[in-house]
Amino acid sequence: MAALLLVAACGGGDDDGAGGGAQPSASAQALGPEAFEAGPDSGWSNSGITVDAAKLDCTAPGGEPARGVTDTEIKIGGLITQSSTSGPVNAGMDVGAKARFSRANDEGGINGRKINYIGTRDDGADSARTLTEAQSLVADGVFAAVPAVVRTGNFADTFCKSGTPFFGWGVSAPYCNTAIGFGVTGCLVAEPDGPTISTTWAMAASGILGGITDKSVAFVGVDIDSAVNGINLAAKGVKAAGFSVPYSENPVPAAGLNDPTALVNDLMAADKGAPPDLIVTIVDFAPAIKLITALRAAGYEGKILTPLGYDPRLTGFKDLEDTYTLVQWAPVESGSAGVKQLEADFAKYAPGQPITLTAMAGYWSADFFLDAIEKTGPDLTVANLLKTLNGGSYSYHVPGAVGETQWPVNHNAAAPCASVVHLAGGKYTEAVKLACTPLYPNN
Repeated sequence: MAALLLVAACGGGDDDGAGGGAQPSASAQALGPEAFEAGPDSGWSNSGITVDAAKLDCTAPGGEPARGVTDTEIKIGGLITQSSTSGPVNAGMDVGAKARFSRANDEGGINGRKINYIGTRDDGADSARTLTEAQSLVADGVFAAVPAVVRTGNFADTFCKSGTPFFGWGVSAPYCNTAIGFGVTGCLVAEPDGPTISTTWAMAASGILGGITDKSVAFVGVDIDSAVNGINLAAKGVKAAGFSVPYSENPVPAAGLNDPTALVNDLMAADKGAPPDLIVTIVDFAPAIKLITALRAAGYEGKILTPLGYDPRLTGFKDLEDTYTLVQWAPVESGSAGVKQLEADFAKYAPGQPITLTAMAGYWSADFFLDAIEKTGPDLTVANLLKTLNGGSYSYHVPGAVGETQWPVNHNAAAPCASVVHLAGGKYTEAVKLACTPLYPNN
């Protein structure tokens, strides 16, 4: 079973996260339940927050301005953590990207150019390999890295010096405060004291629990920096909405969870001697299952929300029965036109690939890139692409399928959009349809 990069669901992360001159205009302390109500999946308010693109990192990337671009093609390569010592990671992400690129090519390409996708480099969850694989993409002359989804951010200098834009799931620090990095759902690894407050977990919790008043939410995370920051940021947003947060800790070792007994005992008494209404687990698949099983054995009757449970191969997995999963775009069950097109593309170009979160992440990352280069026009250079994306008027949105990102604001904030699915009776249903809230300053 494919593991996920958990920080993607956290909405917060690495040590060198957001900056870039975001200007707050209101106080998170003044927010209440109404501020976190679900709204349309586009047109969300940024509450006056601005990002000065000229103050971002890598505003003047080096390299050849149109490397990898000819009159007939655009050379693209991926950089993905696909394997690790604990097993496969991000399975299907490259397949999803290839499926979207294949349709683009069959339709004649973008502005007369077809995508030459040279494949994906796997860093094996090894920071040294991340660097060497990034260098190999540059040596192969790619115009951009799509998808670029790895745990560490040490590829940033290589891509900046070579002028290689990168698109993907924004789960590492270079997706924040960097002029050449573009996350399909924005910058997901902002610092807890960064310029914006996380709203998606509060919106999800409200939808699951049927409201906020007199409800409590506990967060349990793995003991790595990205998850620590992510949980802190998520808890801050949930508190601002009006939930109580009686437990917000990262007690699960990165190597795994041997005995959950002590943790379960803490959770069962966390809310003034009683269990919380909702427990959010930001941990890898194996410890999540171990914790969920132990909670139920201890008599926990509340709701459980994870970032891990959306995969068609899991519908018969009894340990995840009656759990909820936060999804950063619309699930297949939404039936929207954009999602139906995704399903059709997988059926035609990747018929053996399950439509999982990671496969969808690869597909939508490629779709984002294609949208950006199409709007840039025939004169495709790095400078012109960045002018399109960072000029202040570009947004990416697939109605009913992917919530809107607004640029350059989302260099320093996650898109305030999400959906939630519920696994029950061997099938998924939408508990919270894809929706967005306003983006609020964190001060």
